Amino acid sequence: FLILADANGTDPVRTSYAGRVTPEMGLSPSEWETFARGAERIAHAVREETGLLTAFHHHCGGYVETPAEIARFLDMTDPGLLGLVFDTGHFLYGSGSIDGQVVQDGLNRFGSRIVHMHFKDCQPQVAQQARTEGWDYFKAVQHGVFCELGRGNVPFGIVAEWLRVHDYHGWIVVEQDILPGMGSPKASAQRNRAFLSTLAL
Repeated sequence: FLILADANGTDPVRTSYAGRVTPEMGLSPSEWETFARGAERIAHAVREETGLLTAFHHHCGGYVETPAEIARFLDMTDPGLLGLVFDTGHFLYGSGSIDGQVVQDGLNRFGSRIVHMHFKDCQPQVAQQARTEGWDYFKAVQHGVFCELGRGNVPFGIVAEWLRVHDYHGWIVVEQDILPGMGSPKASAQRNRAFLSTLAL
C-alpha cells in the first residue's frame, strides 16, 4: 500500500481542537470536492505507476478526523482506488468520546473499506482532561493520550475478534508515540508485544 493522509497538525484550528472537533470546523462542500478528487488523482497515479492500492489514514489534527468526516471521505471516493487505514486510537480520540464501543461501531461501519490497521490505544482520563482544559493535539500527545496498548479504552479483544471473524489478513501496525521524557521506546515496544500475545497475535 501507499498510505495517504492529510497534512495533519498544520492547520491551527484543527490542531487546537483535535479530539473535540465540531462540524463547523470542517471543510466546505467545495473543499470536500477538491480534497476527494485530489486523493483519487494520487491513488490513480499510484495504481497506474506501481500497481499499489492507496490507503487513507484518518488522523486527529487533520480534516478527516471524526466518524462523520471519515464517512464523508469514503462516500466521495472510489473503493477501487482508496482503502482505509483504520487507526483505533485516532478513531476513539477523534470521535470525541472515551467509550470503547465507538471503535467497534467504526469497524462495523467502515469494515468494507479497511485494508490496513493501526493498533493505538487512547487513555480516557488524559483525553477528558485534554478536552476540558483545551489542549491542542501536540500537548495531548505529550501528556500520553495515546498510551501503551491495554492501558486505555480501546477494546482490543473485540477488535482482534472482529478481524478474525472478517477474515482480515492485512498488516497490523502498532503505532506508539514515545516523545523525549516518556521512557524507553524499546521497553514500550516490548510491553506492547507482550500485550499482543494476550490476544494471540
